[in-house]
Amino acid sequence: MSYLDCIKKVKGVNEDECRMLAKSYLTCRMDRNLMAKDDFRNLGFKEEAPAKQADGRDESGVKGELRW
Repeated sequence: MSYLDCIKKVKGVNEDECRMLAKSYLTCRMDRNLMAKDDFRNLGFKEEAPAKQADGRDESGVKGELRW
């Protein structure tokens, strides 16, 4: 599936599936020296989501911390 097809399918929402397509496209361009190699954080990609505990709670943060 192409990136544009993915964006149409999800009606413009920035879904993981579409982000992974964009990331693989950029990786291909960097591997073939069609663009300068750069860290994906600089290209708008965040690190993987933090691990969740078995009960579904997020492990990151401080106990009692207010999370928005």
